[in-house]
Amino acid sequence: MRSSFDKKKAPDGTDIVRHDSVERKIGFTEKPAAKFRQLRETAYERVFGEALKVSHELIPQIPHIDVYIFRRSLGDQPAYSLVTGGMSDLRMTLPRRAAADVPRRVELIFYCLEPRDEYIKTLRWVAHFPHDSKSFLGHGHTMPNGDPPAPFWGSKELDTLFFLPPIVRKDQTLPSELQLESDPVHFLWVVPLTTAECTYKLRNGFEAMMDLFQQHRHPPIFDPHRKSYV
Repeated sequence: MRSSFDKKKAPDGTDIVRHDSVERKIGFTEKPAAKFRQLRETAYERVFGEALKVSHELIPQIPHIDVYIFRRSLGDQPAYSLVTGGMSDLRMTLPRRAAADVPRRVELIFYCLEPRDEYIKTLRWVAHFPHDSKSFLGHGHTMPNGDPPAPFWGSKELDTLFFLPPIVRKDQTLPSELQLESDPVHFLWVVPLTTAECTYKLRNGFEAMMDLFQQHRHPPIFDPHRKSYV
């Protein structure tokens, strides 16, 4: 993954935060993590059932990011949910002007047809990003894969990540199922976009992008061959 960013305003009024470098914390995870992991795994089991597998982070880092693999059906299609565990161990660094309802603790969720290692690696990288960069990720944010952005996972066009509330109704219940130090934990649904779609969102705003998704009946399950809607 490549990062090369500075901060400015997008045409839709949202901040674009770019980081030339980030600081990765190496060491043993902070003391509350074991308790948080137990609470999180109990909540995940209530939402998803038993995990098929857990991809553990081998290098000790703060926070420690595991990725849980759940097999499930989305509509009438068998699929997988890849869910991070550990991103919510730490509060993200929100700007002072952030609204009171902006989540301080989040985890990532990604819907796919198969749990490929490259998906897991990317989710782990993204989960570390707001803590390493002392910033935050929230609904409506976008993150390009480098500058200029490079396509993800064998796609020819999908080179930017878009973060949304989860589309699956049961997954929307996480804040009521999991609170850490009184902070409800929210999911960010990871949705790959093209550069053209990202530009459209930045120029026209979040709601316009949602209208575009609805117009094209954007599927919940990732399709690496999806063509740009713009």
